[in-house]
Amino acid sequence: MYRYKDVNLKEVKKPSKDVLAKLHSLTEKKGRIAVIEPESGEYFLGKTLTEAIKKAKAAYPGKVFYSIRIGYSFVHEHKGGMKRL
Repeated sequence: MYRYKDVNLKEVKKPSKDVLAKLHSLTEKKGRIAVIEPESGEYFLGKTLTEAIKKAKAAYPGKVFYSIRIGYSFVHEHKGGMKRL
């Protein structure tokens, strides 16, 4: 099992469907990153993941967050290939 700083990634909670629907309905914010504290439903917006996570960690130090890109089904996309060695 993969662990990052003693946080089991399977323990990361997904926000409620209502919170996700509300964020995806913010069409004027399409493309922005939303970092969500799943238990409270509070979210923090930024142009980058770093900007949004800094805001979230200031409000909820030590918490694990869920992130989305508003209007998309992913936060980051990998374009390109990998060479075999």
